[in-house]
Amino acid sequence: MQQCSRVLVAVDFSKPSRGAFEYALALSQRHGAELIVVQAVPRNQAFSWHARERLALTAKLRRRADVANVELRERVQQGDPAEIILLHARSLRPDVIVAGTHQRRGIDRFSSGSVAERVAAKATVPALLIPWHRHAARTAPFSHVAVAVDFSPASTRAVEQALAIASDAADRVTLLHVVTGSAPDVPLFLHRYGIAEYQQQLKRDAWRRLQLAVPTERQTPAAIHARVLLGETTTEISRVVDSIGADLLVVGVPKRGVVSRALFGTTAARVLRVSRIPVLAVPEIGTASAQTESASLQSAA
Repeated sequence: MQQCSRVLVAVDFSKPSRGAFEYALALSQRHGAELIVVQAVPRNQAFSWHARERLALTAKLRRRADVANVELRERVQQGDPAEIILLHARSLRPDVIVAGTHQRRGIDRFSSGSVAERVAAKATVPALLIPWHRHAARTAPFSHVAVAVDFSPASTRAVEQALAIASDAADRVTLLHVVTGSAPDVPLFLHRYGIAEYQQQLKRDAWRRLQLAVPTERQTPAAIHARVLLGETTTEISRVVDSIGADLLVVGVPKRGVVSRALFGTTAARVLRVSRIPVLAVPEIGTASAQTESASLQSAA
């Protein structure tokens, strides 16, 4: 597995960004990668807004990088935070973007808490999103990777990433597929057979397809398990991820138009809002191989 060479992390004065920085620093230290720290000054504030605090934060992060023997570069620019992060990602071509998420909901999420979602929706490289309550010191290598599978091209790419990340025989990959199959989804001509029977048929079909989701020439010695669930997608994925003790959830981000990317009403976005473990959002588009991209995600403090 090739080593990554560049990690980009978004920081501000919030607690979530501290956890994101610790993850990004661990990734850079393990792989000898360059660490790019991006800070955005909101458009509605003067560039000098909190300039002293921003310089103090940069100095603190640089000291942390020096101790870890990691080369650090910083970028500060005024504008929309998500667009600034994406702008530098397009220019600097990192192997992975790391960002913290506040996991806000409702109106608050649309006003200020959706930066991570917008970055994940538009990025052309994987985005590792760290939930705000994740303990910053827990940056050990990922050993149990769960991946949401809906049999789309995006989830196929997510499976590839998960298999590449789990590179040790002691590692584990769990494929998760959710059958929603509620009454409104049942074709009218099948009602006489019963909804329960229809759902069971969907589960059997999903199980067979999950067996085919793993390439025959899989490139991981990790154990692979599959789970077919019944219910609401976000609820079931979150419940099972917690119950099996996974430490990373991988989700695919489908290629969409401008409007759909703005709404980002995908499983990835919904899971991101409730996940208590890091989420790796893998874009359907992109040119780098799964192995190259995932090298940066086997972190160790």
